Amino acid sequence: MRRSRSRVALTLVVISATVAMCVYPTEHDASVHVSVTPLKILIRGNDTSAAATAWQIRGPGDSALIPNVVFTWSSSDPRVATVDDAGHITGVKSGVVTIRAAAANFDKAALPGVDTLRVTAPLEIDSVVPASVRYGGLITAYGPGADDVLVASMKGVQFLFPYPFSTFRDSVGYGRSEFWVPPPAESDSILFIGNGVLTFSHDTTHIVKRDVFEPNDTTPHDFDLDLTGPFPTQAATLLVFNPALFFEPLKRGETFGADWYRLTQSTARPLTIILTAPSVPGTFQTFIADSLAWDGATKQYVIGSDSWTDGPSSHACHGRGFSPSEANGDSTIVAFKGVQPPGLDAIAIYGQSARYGLTVLDTYASELPPDAHEDDNSCNAADLRGTMVAPFRDTLTIENPHDIDWIRFHYTSGGLGTTAQFRLHAFPGVHPDSLKDLDLYVAKIPQAGDTVVQVLAADTAASSDVDLRPSLASGDYYLVVLDFAGTTTNYELCVGTVPILGGGFCSTAFPLPPAASSGSTSRLRTTRRSPARASMPALRVPSHR
Repeated sequence: MRRSRSRVALTLVVISATVAMCVYPTEHDASVHVSVTPLKILIRGNDTSAAATAWQIRGPGDSALIPNVVFTWSSSDPRVATVDDAGHITGVKSGVVTIRAAAANFDKAALPGVDTLRVTAPLEIDSVVPASVRYGGLITAYGPGADDVLVASMKGVQFLFPYPFSTFRDSVGYGRSEFWVPPPAESDSILFIGNGVLTFSHDTTHIVKRDVFEPNDTTPHDFDLDLTGPFPTQAATLLVFNPALFFEPLKRGETFGADWYRLTQSTARPLTIILTAPSVPGTFQTFIADSLAWDGATKQYVIGSDSWTDGPSSHACHGRGFSPSEANGDSTIVAFKGVQPPGLDAIAIYGQSARYGLTVLDTYASELPPDAHEDDNSCNAADLRGTMVAPFRDTLTIENPHDIDWIRFHYTSGGLGTTAQFRLHAFPGVHPDSLKDLDLYVAKIPQAGDTVVQVLAADTAASSDVDLRPSLASGDYYLVVLDFAGTTTNYELCVGTVPILGGGFCSTAFPLPPAASSGSTSRLRTTRRSPARASMPALRVPSHR
């Protein structure tokens, strides 16, 4: 019995020693190493738990997990972060600290695990790039919480403009946000506010007081509309968008300046061009053309021999000038249902330094639904639509402020004693008290040798009710309806003949306006200003150079 009991005891000792060797291979402490799961960032005042794992290195590229290990935790700087025996970490103040986990069951030969942890405020900006930026350029802020910035500002401006879809945070908590820098920002460090924290960038951002597209006064900046727009699919219709551009200060002796853009494309598409300068309404004019060039000898902008323009007091027709009087707008919105390749030119002529924004949409956008005659922004477009035969009447639309409608028509004279009759009436619409001022022009089709569009009859009285009765010979003509004041509206137009005894096709009452469309047409709203006659010369500005 004693020998048997001794044998059992010996067996238990051997088994215990064997188990101990499997769990705690103390004879190979140098082959043991500890790894700590990285935490990277901890918001000060918050806490988290770290995890550690012990491994035995058995050979090159071969490690085995060691279970049931007790770890001893420590912090390199408890003033930044503390850690208890269970690996529970608390952030105390902003800084960088090393969290260490050592295997308590092994001697000093066992390699401890370490993790470098950053304790931060909810928002800390590490860097802002680039160091130098033009107006309309982008700066990018990096750092913990940078993706949650609510406000960014710097000397000279209250707000930088957030760049849509630019915010990003990686898996460990570092964020990123982008902002446009608008004029009149000045070189300074940038203030960021977010997550209840106000903080400045460490470095100064230098401002170059020209916008990102300069020089573009006598040479256009080219936008290739066939390329992907600046934003992802959530805003795919935005082909061009920049709210922070700059009408630069004029040099001594200059009266006007210009910013010129060329919108090129290889296929036909709808386009809407919007230019706004909210701080200086009425001090700039925007012109659209299908062909534009700079004549260095005469210091003038010129269009092609068969080109058109669309802009205040400049509506060229087949290369011939047509300059009806028109109020300056506080913004420019020109929409086309189909722009043919190679595209369009847009040029803004200004007389005062200011911030402005430029938008080009890959869609037709208007304040009122388009009428059946769109596109009719030029006589060239009216020719493509075909010739209407008088008598006729139709209900049409001024879709956007300062819109112009061109209609090509054929008139047959009623003989001796008869006159043509042109009636126009603007409907009250949604805002019956708003100023409506539509002008009507009857013009000849340009012929060889003509240098301007010859206007045969016009009604430019300050109203939107017209009854014009000129004498016209049989032939083709243009009828032009111009929104002088800048107020969208539906209107009825009637073209007929007044016989000797009175009456005629246009003597009957006007019908009701069309019902609002329920289609997918985009709508735009802009503010208005009291009309004032255009004072800046159309397409005649000095070079900046």
